[in-house]
Amino acid sequence: MLALYFRDLAAIEPLGTPCLAPLTPKVKPAAASELADHSAGELRQEWQSWWESIISNTHPAIDIHAEPDFADFSDSPSLQHLLRAHYGNAYTWTQNRLGEYQEFCLDNTKERLALVAQLFAERELEGKNVSDLHLKLVELPLAERRAWFVEPDTVILSQDLMRDATLFRSYLQPIIDMLT
Repeated sequence: MLALYFRDLAAIEPLGTPCLAPLTPKVKPAAASELADHSAGELRQEWQSWWESIISNTHPAIDIHAEPDFADFSDSPSLQHLLRAHYGNAYTWTQNRLGEYQEFCLDNTKERLALVAQLFAERELEGKNVSDLHLKLVELPLAERRAWFVEPDTVILSQDLMRDATLFRSYLQPIIDMLT
């Protein structure tokens, strides 16, 4: 979520996949003059490398509760500058979204788990072996109600997607079919 906050803040148009929707609530982009010291292309490339390392699970996690020094970003000076300058707002925004998500989960976890379990049960009834299937669902506060498959076993989805069982099924069922 933190990486996506900075993507939206700097109005970075990412390359490659998955090309996720903007966050919601919307992150207000930083003033262009503030980012003028750093090449937009350089910042985009540095952010893209960071995002790819997050997706591939090779970037060290940032402890959002500790005061970061961003030493892991020393080879990405434009991104490091952006992180240092806006980390406070990014932290507050992220913590607010996590709090909202926890409240939502308190009331909706059973229904959400039942929906996923039903999709797996249907594959078993079709004779598919789902016992070895591993699927990681990552819910994010994204403005577009959809899902993005990230090989080999991750689905990034809008938090609102599971509120619509039919739409959720339309995204997840083909992925489960493909993996079984």
